[in-house]
Amino acid sequence: MPLKETFVDGIGNVAVQGTFARLELTQLERLPASGETPVFQVSERLVMGIDTLLRLHQALQKVVEQLEQKGVVKKNEKPAQDPKQSSSASKQ
Repeated sequence: MPLKETFVDGIGNVAVQGTFARLELTQLERLPASGETPVFQVSERLVMGIDTLLRLHQALQKVVEQLEQKGVVKKNEKPAQDPKQSSSASKQ
């Protein structure tokens, strides 16, 4: 079976319900004209158990640390929130 690859522009809502986490992956609906606010749409939703979410977090944290060590990114003590594409974590 061929491996499916999906390009995403951002993360939409992140929600935890019971023992499952749902992450919405978003894409730009269309390239905005100058001065327009970009419009994102949900293109896929990942659903995983909490244990898998925690392993994903650990794996991503290691990647970010490697990028910091190589000087590709700099550690930001106070992360800025993108007003166009905000993530919210909720527990229901």
